[in-house]
Amino acid sequence: MRSVLLLAVVFACGGHKSEPQEPRGESVLGVQDTGDPNDHSGNMVPPEKMDEIQNDLKRKQMIISHCLAEAVERGDAKKNTHGKVTVELTVSTGGHAEGVKVIKSDFQAASIGDCVKKHVEEIAFPQIPKQYPTSYTYAMEAD
Repeated sequence: MRSVLLLAVVFACGGHKSEPQEPRGESVLGVQDTGDPNDHSGNMVPPEKMDEIQNDLKRKQMIISHCLAEAVERGDAKKNTHGKVTVELTVSTGGHAEGVKVIKSDFQAASIGDCVKKHVEEIAFPQIPKQYPTSYTYAMEAD
């Protein structure tokens, strides 16, 4: 009786292992399961690289704060001045800052923005799969 039951189970299952089938048809998102030919996520800048770029910009805070101190020493800015400078840039795939420009500054002295721009252009960023446009704001205070 036991062998009859075993045979019945084997025949009910088709008697062989089934091979995994390739997914076919539309997925829940309406994209073919075989892969989206328009998916370029492999060329995206990974979040950890974005964080690294922001940290590289942040690390320059101390040296960039000297831009205001130097402007005060030259007489381009008054003592006890404080404000912010925002730069916009594109990090190239090779890790260089391109197109660095000051998009907002609380300071009248152009020398402060020029100094900030120069220091940002010197940053060695990580290599990334595609260009990454970003911005960063530096706060400065001169006593």
